[in-house]
Amino acid sequence: MITIFLSLFFVLALNLIAYWWAYKNQSDKLTDITYSVCFILLSIFLFFYNGQPGLPELILTAMVVLWGLRLGGFLLFRILSIKKDERFDDFRNSKSGFLKFWLLQAFSIWFLSLPFVIGLTTSEKLLLHVPALILFIAGWLLETISDFQKYSFKQRYGKNAIVQTGIYRFVRHPNYTGEIMIWLAIFWYVSPVLKGWDWLSLISPLWLIILLLFISGIPLIEKVNVVKYKDNPEYQKYIKKTKKLIPFLY
Repeated sequence: MITIFLSLFFVLALNLIAYWWAYKNQSDKLTDITYSVCFILLSIFLFFYNGQPGLPELILTAMVVLWGLRLGGFLLFRILSIKKDERFDDFRNSKSGFLKFWLLQAFSIWFLSLPFVIGLTTSEKLLLHVPALILFIAGWLLETISDFQKYSFKQRYGKNAIVQTGIYRFVRHPNYTGEIMIWLAIFWYVSPVLKGWDWLSLISPLWLIILLLFISGIPLIEKVNVVKYKDNPEYQKYIKKTKKLIPFLY
């Protein structure tokens, strides 16, 4: 239990330091990379904290690190290219407004990390969970390919072009579909050793779904797009015929 609260302290401290630098410099360069770095550092620390980690623990840590490196690397490259993230334009220069975002990010990281924090510190024997690993790989590939397709499309046709090719023919936010698959997989991977209060770690994938669907993921992106493409009939047609996350369903 103590490691759960130590992980919260670590995540809060790192995000508050990054917030101070980001607000002082009015920069978005640390926003996304801090998110990924928290997961990477926390999972590696807990892996060695375990004392005698085995192959299942190594694979669980690798899942988190692989996800973090891919996402963090891509987002860092993107922000260095575009210089600023339009999602934060409304509150970047507000000390309290910007702080709320960073605190939300810190607690989101903590909520999401609960399954692997428990999985890497439990006294129960963690087992290799192949179906969960397959789901993780599928989500990771979906997220990687969709991010690459979007970046390549924007580079070729301009940042205001509407991506409707590749995976984006089927859903508007395939990278978020992949993200949800990844965190469902991580929870599923550790679920066999959960007991009692450990099951509260189900908040991890549930919180991610709430965050992406209703708070800082899709709502922020589509708010920007509504303004950007308000006079573009092609965009209006695209959002009417294309679901957000799951083809034909949602």
